[in-house]
Amino acid sequence: LSLLLLSTLQLQRKTCNKPKTSITSKSLLPKALLSGILLFIVVVILISLPPPPPVIEDSSESTVTITLHQHTYTLQKKIKSLLHNSQFNYNYISTTSQLHLLIEIMNNLANSANSYLEVFKPVNLVAATASITAFSIYVLQTISDPGMFVYFQQNIKRKIFSAIKNAPGVKEEVKKQRKKVRDTLAKSFETDSSNPHFVLPEHGASHAEIIAEMRRLMEKDETKWSDSKVSGCVYLGEKEHTDLLNQAYSMFSLSNPLHPGVFPSIRKFETESISMVANLLHAHPKVVGAMTSGGTESIFMAVKAYRDYYKDRTSKPEIVVPVTIHAAFDKACGYLGIRIVHIPMGADYKVDLAKMKAAITKNTIMLAGSAVNFPHGIIDDITSIAALAKQHDIGMHVDGCLGGFVLPFAEELGYDIPPFDFRVDGVTSISIDTHKFGYAAKGTSVVLFGKPKLRRSMYFVAPNWPGGIYASPTMPGSRPGGLVAACWASLVAQGHDGYLNKVRDIITQRYHNQPITNQITFHTFHNRLKEIDGITIVGDPKAMVVAFTCKNIFFLNDLMTKKGWHLNALQKPDSVHLCVTAKHIGMGDTFVNDAREAMRELSTMTNLPSDGMAPIYGNASTLPDRDMVGTILADFIDTLITNKPEPATN
Repeated sequence: LSLLLLSTLQLQRKTCNKPKTSITSKSLLPKALLSGILLFIVVVILISLPPPPPVIEDSSESTVTITLHQHTYTLQKKIKSLLHNSQFNYNYISTTSQLHLLIEIMNNLANSANSYLEVFKPVNLVAATASITAFSIYVLQTISDPGMFVYFQQNIKRKIFSAIKNAPGVKEEVKKQRKKVRDTLAKSFETDSSNPHFVLPEHGASHAEIIAEMRRLMEKDETKWSDSKVSGCVYLGEKEHTDLLNQAYSMFSLSNPLHPGVFPSIRKFETESISMVANLLHAHPKVVGAMTSGGTESIFMAVKAYRDYYKDRTSKPEIVVPVTIHAAFDKACGYLGIRIVHIPMGADYKVDLAKMKAAITKNTIMLAGSAVNFPHGIIDDITSIAALAKQHDIGMHVDGCLGGFVLPFAEELGYDIPPFDFRVDGVTSISIDTHKFGYAAKGTSVVLFGKPKLRRSMYFVAPNWPGGIYASPTMPGSRPGGLVAACWASLVAQGHDGYLNKVRDIITQRYHNQPITNQITFHTFHNRLKEIDGITIVGDPKAMVVAFTCKNIFFLNDLMTKKGWHLNALQKPDSVHLCVTAKHIGMGDTFVNDAREAMRELSTMTNLPSDGMAPIYGNASTLPDRDMVGTILADFIDTLITNKPEPATN
């Protein structure tokens, strides 16, 4: 009976936040079947009990036992008689008789239960009932909630792998392999060790000496990206534009948006930059926004806003996102204590909408989609995701950090770009990076909200601080006003025509008078790359990111690295991608020829090399112990932010 009640409560929990249209006979059928099975088990148990024994003694314990059996035996006779004679034919007895029989059955059950339980101590009954109920709720939630079931599986795997890693002999081998990986990673980003400064110099160096040293290092860095062989990273790099950004920053390098009374011009730059970006994404009059330090912070602040906006609805917030969504969502949820549910891709590499719909619960506060996603350059079905979010009265965020300054102009040029911005009913926030294809200096992005109240949920205020009243719109307190000024300068300098022409150059096969064969523009790159035997394009990208794969793709990537290319390695599926920027215009032949030559080299290898990054990427993507992958990534960060590799820590 307790399980029957829990089944009903579970049904209510799963459906209370669903729209009425989703509660159908199909969704109720499994619960009804479960309830019927449980009731059948109760009836079978009652029928199967033996008849009461004869009365032999009159002790209190025997009286309790005899009373129990007598009540049960009487109940058995009535149930058996009903099953045998009527086969539940309600014409057999009148409605009144049915009611009397039901009352009698319930009385007998109550009397039998009371008689049986008299021999137990009350505290034991309370403890047992609480334990069984709690365990039953946990089991029901785990079975019915896909996310919890996955979490349960991951916990089991984690414990198994932990036991294996700590087994004698295995632990030492794991340490050995970790050191090997750290050493390989350290070699991949060795820095200039000449003239080190690990402690403050006794006497300050002259400005001329400092600039000379920095210029020498800068020139070495430029050789890694100035040859236009880097995926993304540097999105324009034109000297004239870079000089403008540097000059704008230097003019306002001492400014801080935290003090608008002292630096009112920074407020002008910030509010106008937000407005220009919002207008680009077809904002309606209620759309508001804020400037952040980058895409990660824009996403972080959006997730934080939804958490606080829906705090009265749930104390256990969840967001439901595609598995291809940027890892910044995972980071935000990790910091904010929000559960993130990842939905797998469909055959088209877009999020599986049916599975996304099934994952929504009463605790869901937000859905999200990408335009475009980082791994494969795919645009999720934003219209359908937004409709799903609106149907459930929850938020819908579009991650436009990478594609936000490309897709609007690609659409204007006539390319098949599905709607993704505030024109889509149900879209409630968008993140877009000004420091990518907006060509601003690194460190600026914009997050937009469909209504002011949602943006206010992003703020932090401390009205009772002894240091004075304190409030900030985003994560930092002090912010570099010079970056805000440089962002505004970039937007105004490029203008609509500037962005339109650069998107045309990136996507189409036109760049001044250069022949088409010299272009690494998106369509040329996409079409020529897939002609190479053994290479397959991942999905159907629409704009500027092209992911591709082949057998032993990470070894191909190592060969491309030796040819000077810096591509992004991906997993699930194993692949690499190139984010085509304005820096790549005129590099088409070079890339395709290098890729074709690398494929030929790879096909002639009898033994794959054991050094380089390929074994690390390959093992990381296939290793079932994801905690170990996380440990290796932590080792990578340790190596990255220290002047020499440190011993591994547990």
